[in-house]
Amino acid sequence: MAIYPECHPCLERLVGLAVELATPDPEVRRRASKSARRCLDQEFGPGAIPAVIANRLLGIIHHLSGNHDPFAARKAAATAFAARMHRRLVPAYGDDLESLLHLAAVGNALDFFRGEAEAAQEMLARVEFEIAAVSDFRQQLDGPPGLLLYLADNAGEQFFDRPLVSGLRRRGWRVVYAVKGGPIQNDLTLADLSASGLRETLEPVADTGARTVGLELDRVSPGFRELYAAARIIVAKGMGHFETMSHLSDPRVWFLLQAKCPPVAQALGVDLNAFVFARAPVIPLDTRGQEA
Repeated sequence: MAIYPECHPCLERLVGLAVELATPDPEVRRRASKSARRCLDQEFGPGAIPAVIANRLLGIIHHLSGNHDPFAARKAAATAFAARMHRRLVPAYGDDLESLLHLAAVGNALDFFRGEAEAAQEMLARVEFEIAAVSDFRQQLDGPPGLLLYLADNAGEQFFDRPLVSGLRRRGWRVVYAVKGGPIQNDLTLADLSASGLRETLEPVADTGARTVGLELDRVSPGFRELYAAARIIVAKGMGHFETMSHLSDPRVWFLLQAKCPPVAQALGVDLNAFVFARAPVIPLDTRGQEA
């Protein structure tokens, strides 16, 4: 995804929040903020990817503060909130493929920049995909099954992902649920899965070997790179994966997300906060779901 001018203040906001959460020490905050903002000014420009810049900024803040998981408390609270919302919402959804995709998409309304009230409002509303590649996805699933790699996003989404993962496995696909190789923002890790008690039900689970927002293939472990290469289908949750993978134009990839910021919505050709299930390469659609 191309970078937009609006991405700069959003990344500045990320720096401010991460520094605040990382340490109470004013001097450490000052040094971390200064170094991260200098990196932002150097990295920001044509051809840059917002999520990749975010990874560089967070790495600086982690290193200078000595805190490699500044979002831990917020992530735990958001995960507990997600568990409550899942129990409330799951009875309203069926177990057919389209319903399971909608339920999984609902989980992507969670975001560390959003409060619980705003997220709850989005999650309680009826989900309609503005880009809906469900029939094409179903057709591909009906072919000979193989390896399906499911790239998880925020920690709270694990509750909303599990029914879809189970449904895909019932179709005969070997689904590997992939999480991040370590803490980064509020993204899902193996430790988070173990803490929630869902790891066993989601197995087989793999981690990328990298602590990155989205997926940077040059930073993942050799084992994960082999897994990625072997996948016949890749489901990528969230905006971070869209930002870091959409330029690959890999037809194996299916993006499942809510477009929670104007640049991502504009890149997809959808309204702000629209839900999307789209196959790469993404063709921008108009609001009626037709090719623009």
